[in-house]
Amino acid sequence: MLQNGLVLYDDINRRAVPGIERFKDIVDVENVWPVTFAEQGSLAELTAELSTSCYAGSLMLQAMGLGGWMFNGIDPFTMLGASAESGVPGLGFRYDADEERWPYPNPTGLEDVMEGHCPPHYPSMRDAVDAVCERKFGPGGPFNPETHGPWKKVRKVRSAARVHDEHFRECVALQAQYVYDTFGKFPATVPAIFVITYLQAHHLDLEFYDEFYKPGAYLRTHAEHMKRWHSSV
Repeated sequence: MLQNGLVLYDDINRRAVPGIERFKDIVDVENVWPVTFAEQGSLAELTAELSTSCYAGSLMLQAMGLGGWMFNGIDPFTMLGASAESGVPGLGFRYDADEERWPYPNPTGLEDVMEGHCPPHYPSMRDAVDAVCERKFGPGGPFNPETHGPWKKVRKVRSAARVHDEHFRECVALQAQYVYDTFGKFPATVPAIFVITYLQAHHLDLEFYDEFYKPGAYLRTHAEHMKRWHSSV
């Protein structure tokens, strides 16, 4: 967002991020995106990408000869673990609650497995920003010239992205920290970690299909799955 010349505006409290004027040398601080718009747009884009991943996964299942389907409808907070106190551990993600400010619990991560770039997994949003930058430009990152790749001139391609300097990071961190301090979590209006689309995988009961369906109800990969993938069966 910042690289494209935009800064956040708190449309809920109707105020600019305090101190943002310090960065008018690198961005037009009057060119803003409301927090609610930025977060809803981000959630929509990420949901689309993850749904596409599930669709790709379903194609892979067919190639492997497994059954499966994409679906939603499971309570996303319960799935991640926000109902643990009620005896439903879900996936065991950490979550926080603030009934005065948030309508739902906020899952933030599963320690050492999938941790959101926000407190409590990082001491501050500046630390989270630095972690994102390290992931992008550090060893093994997609924009590190030493990272392997398919191109003939890997170093040239990998190093083409502009590295975020200290002033840029400060501007990002200022806005992110404001959101966290003001709303008690990051992001402000959507969950830190969210799941809505699922992909289920299972073995087909071929006898069921043979009895109730016409020929062609399943693929040759399904018919040969047990032989190909479970030769000891």
